Amino acid sequence: MTDFDRITTETWTIAFPSDWIDRSEGEDTLYFEAPAGDKGFYVSLWHMSDQELRGSRKLVETFQETEVPSFFPEGEAWNLICRTAEGDEISAVGFWEGINAESKYWICGKQLAAGKYVLRATFHDYDSYGQEASADFFSPIIGSLELRAA
Repeated sequence: MTDFDRITTETWTIAFPSDWIDRSEGEDTLYFEAPAGDKGFYVSLWHMSDQELRGSRKLVETFQETEVPSFFPEGEAWNLICRTAEGDEISAVGFWEGINAESKYWICGKQLAAGKYVLRATFHDYDSYGQEASADFFSPIIGSLELRAA
């Protein structure tokens, strides 16, 4: 059984394997990577301005409109497996997932929005043995990601 560490801030939390290494290069986005370098995840928190009028679901959808094309460029062998956004003006959750079987690269993103915050994370398997294997491996990490403050 894998031991997990947890990062908890006043606004969000995530759990991940305890042997993963902090490879963050700045303060705005955290990046943790498996010791072998074959898996990793990024997490960033956005604090929207008081002038932001879009509700939580619209914010999630807007983040996805930017993220999905940047991670799945045309002309490459990417398969977008799913893309969802659920919620309302108060709180929302988004998720997308894709794989490039040729390069054995699986990636997914999760977005959480509430109040003036959007929490964005991407999960990367750089040596994927298929969608199911990657999704199963990352499931507890993705499931642990929570936005705690609205």
